[in-house]
Amino acid sequence: MDNEIDIFELASYGIGFAEKKCPSYKCAEIFIGKSQYTNIELEENSIKYSELGSDNGVSIRIYNNQGSIGFAFTNKLNKTVIEKIVTNAIKMMNAGTPDPDFKNLPEKYESYPNVDYLFDKSINSLTIEDSIELIKDLITVCNEDDLAISQSGDFTANYNMSYVFNSNGVEAYGEETLFSISSNMIVKDKVTGETSNGYESQMKRKLKEIDGTTTAVEALNNAKKNLNRTKIKTKKMPIVLTPKGTINLILNPIASAINAELFQYKRSFLVDKREKKIGSKHLTLEDNALINGAVGSSIFDGEGVPCKNKKIIENVKVFLKGMRGLMPYVQGKFKLLIETTGTASFTLNEDNIIGGIKLESERKNEKYNRVLVNYINPDKNYQV
Repeated sequence: MDNEIDIFELASYGIGFAEKKCPSYKCAEIFIGKSQYTNIELEENSIKYSELGSDNGVSIRIYNNQGSIGFAFTNKLNKTVIEKIVTNAIKMMNAGTPDPDFKNLPEKYESYPNVDYLFDKSINSLTIEDSIELIKDLITVCNEDDLAISQSGDFTANYNMSYVFNSNGVEAYGEETLFSISSNMIVKDKVTGETSNGYESQMKRKLKEIDGTTTAVEALNNAKKNLNRTKIKTKKMPIVLTPKGTINLILNPIASAINAELFQYKRSFLVDKREKKIGSKHLTLEDNALINGAVGSSIFDGEGVPCKNKKIIENVKVFLKGMRGLMPYVQGKFKLLIETTGTASFTLNEDNIIGGIKLESERKNEKYNRVLVNYINPDKNYQV
């Protein structure tokens, strides 16, 4: 029955019922998600279990004019249950804590971006037997290596359909697929008896890009690298970060810190640091949801707002407010992009790039301002 119901009709009914039940409410939102999944677990280098399943869910948020929120959800898609969760959400809203910072839910958007390759139709023909073959690739790598003694891992295939509706006119929906495979390999040195483990995973939008053998081999190599490690004393030293190290030490902490809720409730280390220096000027961090086929890409976010490429940290400096003077640092080079009145001057030397901009008044006897910006050029390589 849930598969046959008209989602748009159900959402419209829920929003209308909220307005009827509580005419004075400020805004309401309904989120509906439908998913199907395949999951196969590997333990001690053998298949532990396989699972096929599906999940449905409906949630509603409703706000009053004081910013108090009520929330309720269900896994049943029918009008009777929708009425119940709307009623419960209104009760929670009335008993909730006002939020003076709340403004409104998003307004209606006329268009959404085009992001390709988020859905792979091959999931429609994927069988449990096909999934097991991918897990067998992991098992084979472990069995054929002399040092490998055990392995755990998994393969998952997910299909998700999401809908977001609100009382301000937002209607957004889209479907996506996500495939992943992982291997945690354990190895043992036959001479020293020492053991270690190594981990590797893949996560892709397309099934054909999942490679169990490559994943297991990389996990095996990582495990071998961890054997017979030399301990060192605690001290300060320069380090070179691998992509995984960068994610763990830089990306994840920042991603957590810029969470809107954590920031609002002052549980982020970035509180009071907006527009202030928090790291190297050579660091660029983007939250780009528009990359075709990328795992983190999407057409809209959880509130139905069109996704975009959000600049979190930029290595680009604006020389002076009101002017469009930018000098991005790209692949070891500074590239100058400048639009001014023609009074800008730039000097290059071996170690630095120095930029100067002066503003001249129409009155020739008035003094001008001069701003110097010094950019370190460690690679001694520039492009202007």
